[in-house]
Amino acid sequence: MENKENNNIFNLVADTIMKWYEQTHTTMTTVKMSSRIDVELMGILLVAKEQTLGVLTTLANNHVLSTHVLLRILTEIHIVLNWFLDVPEKNDKKTKPDTVYERLRRWDYTRLEKDKTLFQNLPQTSEVISALTEINLRIEELKKTGIKEMPNYKQLYESLGTELVELYAKAYMKYSRAVHLNRNVTQKLAWIHSENGKPKAILYNNNIDPDGNELIIIVSISSDINKAIRNFYDWQSEAMQNEYERLISKLEKK
Repeated sequence: MENKENNNIFNLVADTIMKWYEQTHTTMTTVKMSSRIDVELMGILLVAKEQTLGVLTTLANNHVLSTHVLLRILTEIHIVLNWFLDVPEKNDKKTKPDTVYERLRRWDYTRLEKDKTLFQNLPQTSEVISALTEINLRIEELKKTGIKEMPNYKQLYESLGTELVELYAKAYMKYSRAVHLNRNVTQKLAWIHSENGKPKAILYNNNIDPDGNELIIIVSISSDINKAIRNFYDWQSEAMQNEYERLISKLEKK
């Protein structure tokens, strides 16, 4: 009975979340949109939608480690989008398109600096040297226009409100261990069983255990992503907010 109830809640969550993405996407395609900001936000929405579907699919099939990898990526999308659009707890002043575009370019600059470090640490083949040259050229072009790196993710979250700081602590930092694999994950999957201080056998699990927060975090991030875009265009999101609150209430009672 409990499994059936859990499946019902999971299906309700999945159906509702994907409906939000579909509705936002449909509105974006039916309203006349042609600016560079429109294109960027459409791309971010589609990436978030696909990553969310991946999170739900892996979680439904008990691939928890893969779920956490995708949740870490989805959390990054969530952080950066909120920063682009400067979504405060009370959205009294909508961010101007020029400011959004400048922040998008700062995102480019930050990515290029990370790419530069990555390529510098690779064997310096002709392909790597060519890529480095291109990266340096693009960095210099952005520098000439006054573009600089974006703040780090902790600073971004802290500027956006208490609830997002809590989400940062629960999701981005926690699920980073699934992306940057190290022994605090591998030792949860395989370890030595000892008896009387002597190694007896190697034991293993096929996957890590879920932490129980996955669905709540998926709902919270998906709601925030869709609301941020809708609010930027002054589209209504009250119905989605009501659905979000009902989902969270059900999940917290589990």
